[in-house]
Amino acid sequence: MTLALAPAPAPTPGALLPLVGTSDFNAELGRLLDTLDAAQLFAVESMCLRRQSAKYTARLLTVLRRRARQIVAEGETDSRWPVVAVTFGTWGWDNGIFWKEYEVALRHLDGTVSRVDLGYDDVSGLLADLAGTDRPDHGDRLTVDLRTGTVLQ
Repeated sequence: MTLALAPAPAPTPGALLPLVGTSDFNAELGRLLDTLDAAQLFAVESMCLRRQSAKYTARLLTVLRRRARQIVAEGETDSRWPVVAVTFGTWGWDNGIFWKEYEVALRHLDGTVSRVDLGYDDVSGLLADLAGTDRPDHGDRLTVDLRTGTVLQ
């Protein structure tokens, strides 16, 4: 006598929702990661870093647009024209190389370049987060085009 097994029912959409923020999610993710080989783990890490970098970059663009308008309005720049691009250099610390929020170059619509410090606000934290994902090297430049939203390293 042969018994035919009925196929397992399809999961409901609610059952497919991730368990983000729960210990079950962490356990399931851990079990999944344990099944991957080194190349697959590297691929997952790369995907995560790209996604983190994109989120930090989008937030940095928003913050820089607001901050650039503010410092021009307050007369802290060498031109009253709008800022169209912001360029950061790098500096090294004991724990790595980071984007420097001091001596930042602001390029204005009229071509003037102003040097300003953007330390001690949300720009500093975002630059540190971004450096953790895009890992700059000595001499690298990070340029944010405020008109197009393009970020080049």
